[in-house]
Amino acid sequence: MSLFKVRNWWKTQCPTIEPAYDSFSLHCARLCIEEGEKDSLVVGSHSGQLCIYRPSGGTNLPDLDAEDDEQGGANGSANELAENVFQHADVILEVQLPLPVLGVSSGKFTTTNKADPRLQLAVLHPMKLCIYQLVTVDGLADHGDHTRLVALYDHALSKPAFSLCHGPFGGVKGRDFLCVQHLDGSLRFFEQDGISYERTLATDRYIPAPLHYVPRVDCFVTVAPSWVLECYRYQDVAEALETLRRHDPIWALCIGEYALDLQVHQISNTESVIVILGENNLLCVSDTGKVRFIKKLDYSPVCFHSFVTGWYWEPGARLMLAVVSESGSLLLYESDQIIWSAQLGHVPVAIGRANVAGLPGALVTLGPTGALAVGYLGSEPQLFRVPALNLAPFEIARCQKELLELEREIRAGVDPSDASIANAAAERDVQLEVAIQGEPVPCTEHQVTGLLSSSEMCQLSVTVRVEPKLEMLQLTVATDQAIGCSKEAFLFRDVAAHSTERFDVWLYPAVPTLPASRTATVYCSYTSKQGITRVLERSVLLPVRLFLKPAQPSKEAQHKLTLTVVPPPAQHTAGSVLGRLFPEFAPEGSSASALALQPVAGGGDGRKVTIVAAKSTNRFRVQSDELGLMALVLECLIGRLQGRESVGHATEQDEAAGRKDLSSRVQVTIGGVPLVSGLLRSLQVHCDLRKAVKQLETDLEIATGQMRLFERRFVVKLQERSLRALDGILMLLKRNHTAVAKVCLQIKTMRQKLKLAQIDLTAILRLFHLCYSHAANAPGGKYLEHLTALLAHSVLDSTEQSYEEMMLPVVRFLHQTGPLKNATEQSEATPFDEAFFYTAKQTDRDPVDLSAHSQLLQGQLQRLLGRVNDRITAAKTARTSGSGSGRNSVDFEDQPLPEAHNEEAEEEEEDGKGQNEEANRPTDGSAGVEEFAQLSATASEWVNYEKMSDLPL
Repeated sequence: MSLFKVRNWWKTQCPTIEPAYDSFSLHCARLCIEEGEKDSLVVGSHSGQLCIYRPSGGTNLPDLDAEDDEQGGANGSANELAENVFQHADVILEVQLPLPVLGVSSGKFTTTNKADPRLQLAVLHPMKLCIYQLVTVDGLADHGDHTRLVALYDHALSKPAFSLCHGPFGGVKGRDFLCVQHLDGSLRFFEQDGISYERTLATDRYIPAPLHYVPRVDCFVTVAPSWVLECYRYQDVAEALETLRRHDPIWALCIGEYALDLQVHQISNTESVIVILGENNLLCVSDTGKVRFIKKLDYSPVCFHSFVTGWYWEPGARLMLAVVSESGSLLLYESDQIIWSAQLGHVPVAIGRANVAGLPGALVTLGPTGALAVGYLGSEPQLFRVPALNLAPFEIARCQKELLELEREIRAGVDPSDASIANAAAERDVQLEVAIQGEPVPCTEHQVTGLLSSSEMCQLSVTVRVEPKLEMLQLTVATDQAIGCSKEAFLFRDVAAHSTERFDVWLYPAVPTLPASRTATVYCSYTSKQGITRVLERSVLLPVRLFLKPAQPSKEAQHKLTLTVVPPPAQHTAGSVLGRLFPEFAPEGSSASALALQPVAGGGDGRKVTIVAAKSTNRFRVQSDELGLMALVLECLIGRLQGRESVGHATEQDEAAGRKDLSSRVQVTIGGVPLVSGLLRSLQVHCDLRKAVKQLETDLEIATGQMRLFERRFVVKLQERSLRALDGILMLLKRNHTAVAKVCLQIKTMRQKLKLAQIDLTAILRLFHLCYSHAANAPGGKYLEHLTALLAHSVLDSTEQSYEEMMLPVVRFLHQTGPLKNATEQSEATPFDEAFFYTAKQTDRDPVDLSAHSQLLQGQLQRLLGRVNDRITAAKTARTSGSGSGRNSVDFEDQPLPEAHNEEAEEEEEDGKGQNEEANRPTDGSAGVEEFAQLSATASEWVNYEKMSDLPL
């Protein structure tokens, strides 16, 4: 940013206040309406507005055209220019044309009296070219004169127009001809005698570019779609006979980029220059095709204007270039040397130079919404002082206090009723229904059938009913990484009112492992015609059969979790509790007390999850050797115990009536948490795989660099016709190609392993989330909310940051502040380890960066979860000591497997106990809570673990 600012001298707002202007909308010229007049500003908009302004400097303006006398030179500050107020007399004409204005130009476009100095206006419309004459009508009263726009003639165009240029084509004297460039690149020439003809240039013109006429050499210059500057002689283009016409340009120059704009100026009696503004360079080429200079721009240009100071036949004439950057800076060049830089008040789309009354050489800028301004280069720097750096140490307690205050202000300023009203309106405007249609069928997706031959897929039906007319509607299906979807997004524009559409997608297992959750969420985001955006969300549970299949139960497992259900599920003689909870896996009437489930995809490796129901039927145990497999089974079991998922064949009315009541009465608690070492082990595996992927990407980059080097060497040898040396280069190319293909295959395999590790880590986090959410002695409120929010998310790695790098600041923040902070550390001033984030971030090729973040995250997470487990254990100990020892019962380990568990005496005894307990159980809710507390307090005594490693905490 420059220290200087462009000083405003005059400004106004055009009638069309919308983005309807571009670089062709501004034209500054002297129209010669009256004697001694200054330049006029002609502005045309895409809405059809045509305005002509002649800024006036007021009554007490200094005469800048005259030389300053000695007294004026001594008092230079007295002549300082001030900003003028827009006056109604500054508007010469404002008219609304029936068609959009694409371009405006002025010149001698009629064959009338050559002694008439007045110029005509040529206005280009999409399908028409109109010629107008400005006529001044004398006023009869004190209102003064007024100007009218009189149409002289027009030309209908057969193709859509792009740009317009004019000049004395063919060296004609005293008049100008017109040339219209169409969107397809063809040119239409119009002469004043009514003669018009169309020509097509030699090369293909798929992308139109700026076109200008060079009067000194009677040629046209333009830029071809191949980024080549071409020069065509007018006599060659205008030749009527095809056989005599020359189709090739007289010279061509490759500029290597698209030309934003180009302008032509004559700088001497023997030379004209063509100035081209590219996307990255500023070029100046003579009319003979010789490059005068190329200026590399270190900014993105928006528009530019070139002019010559002095007369071109004078030796002191200078070529000046004014370029505007996208940041609003105006850079003034003399040839290729920058001489001044100033800051504009806005970013214009067009810039020009005009001699207005009282200010010769004024800068005219036009904004994208019609803000027209006239200014000059100010010599006073902008009063800007660099603020002092905040070198104060980062204090977490102070920042946390400020954050709480800001949250309190936000809550005070937001009315909850507004959100409820907006949500209700969104539900009325768009109704979204999501359901699973039919039973799962064999999977037919080609990317899965080869890997998972026995997998199935289910049909997800999405029905959308739209009431009002919508501008845009988008549907997105979001699932776990392990679940594939045939089509994830639908996008529609201009949705009709009162319409209904149904969309069907297929969901299937995508990888040979279990997902962390089987929930499929459909998001519907829409934008109304008023520009209001709303989002709806619907979720549905996928069938368990897609991911699990029955297997042989196992008695021993490394990880075990115990569930307590209050009140216990009802016992029927027709079958066991597990048979009623999982009817799709247990045969009808089965009385088995254990059920094993294994993944449908990749279940042949012996991985399984076993569910065991205790004799009293109010306790269940979920056990497995793999933590990642337990999350899906545990979530399904809890949902079916609480009645949040249909397990029978009841009707929809019965389910809707009883599900809410059942979920409010049934309480499921988990008497333990898995060992944190399993989570840390999964984090380490994820970190090692990501390091391996990074290393392979580095190897691929080196191998491809060698490939490019060998290819360049091969081309050199081929040009030198050195056939003997080609054999060695070809051998190197083949070896390098083999190495590149091998590394690509390794990267593909390693990325698939990394994806499986991400899914497994997500499942383990989900398992910890379920355990803490249903822990028997876990405190509620903010404590549980912070903990579950930390664990309930998917594991994803970005291209710049790993999962560990993104999660480390979050875990450190929770470790040092909030409800999860250690009580013994509250008095200590633990500073935020800011040096780590500045020193540990090394180059992308250094694997130390990933290891450092992973080790720090594992240490912080182990301390945080260990602190939570200690609090849960302390709460459990306090409740156990207060309530005394509980009853002793049969352990899960002493209970035989299903084939030795069907004894009639045992069943009668259990039925009798169940009836007595049902008769003695209080009916009010408080008694149920007391029983739940007693069962939770005696959980550790009720289960006799054989090993210390089997303990849940």
